[in-house]
Amino acid sequence: LQRSEKQTEKWVPVGQPIDAILGGSGLAWGLGDYARPPKGLHKTEGDNRSPAGTYRITQLWLRRGIPAPGVGSFPVHRIEKDTIGVDDPKSVYYNRILRSQEVQQPDWESWEKMDIADYDRVLVVAHNLDKPVPGGGSCIFIHRWAKRDKPTSGCTAMAESDLIEVIHWLRPASKPRLVQLTQTEALRWASQNAVPAQL
Repeated sequence: LQRSEKQTEKWVPVGQPIDAILGGSGLAWGLGDYARPPKGLHKTEGDNRSPAGTYRITQLWLRRGIPAPGVGSFPVHRIEKDTIGVDDPKSVYYNRILRSQEVQQPDWESWEKMDIADYDRVLVVAHNLDKPVPGGGSCIFIHRWAKRDKPTSGCTAMAESDLIEVIHWLRPASKPRLVQLTQTEALRWASQNAVPAQL
């Protein structure tokens, strides 16, 4: 992972590259800022692939006791014992984070528990988020890894110290994006000035 900032219309690398891990089955085109190509793999629920493309980073969730990053950073949403991410495509709450005790008529049959150690700090990636396509993939986050050699189910993960650095660096006012592409696609997009040259 290489952070970049736009300065006078040019993308400038920030800091050193950060080791990160993705889904165990690689990448597939997801639902984000751009229409996904008609050809190639398309991300689906439970495919263990991270979404390829560009995505807004929209929220920061912290477990109880984790300090907020400070002024200018993302507002904090707190993860409680009953906080879940709904990954059931048949649910009207699909791809939403909520407190299960606050829903009077839960309709989901599967969900992801958020009150776990790997989710001490969670950045929400806006994949399939605004108008969720059932089965298009859900609960895509940036979080700390359990082990550097253990892939995720589709999220982007890194060491806790690196994640803290990224969280403190991000500014919601700058409308930050996560860009995830294969090397071939990254070079093609960079040549078209669609994304930073440093990926």
